[in-house]
Amino acid sequence: MSKYRREEPVTVPKHRHCPVCGTPTDLKQEYCSDKCRVAGKKIQRTKMRNIFVITGLVFVFYIAFLLFVPK
Repeated sequence: MSKYRREEPVTVPKHRHCPVCGTPTDLKQEYCSDKCRVAGKKIQRTKMRNIFVITGLVFVFYIAFLLFVPK
């Protein structure tokens, strides 16, 4: 045998990974379990709340800057 012989590549079946815990799941499933589904929804709500809070704070600082900066 030659030391440069190529071996057959290992094929992994198509799959997804659970966004919460990272375990492989079927393509049809987004989460691996109900526990991860609940945790994922909680994470999504927290991210959306943070986006709204940061956007609101930027808007408030912008308005305050426009009102209180001398012209």
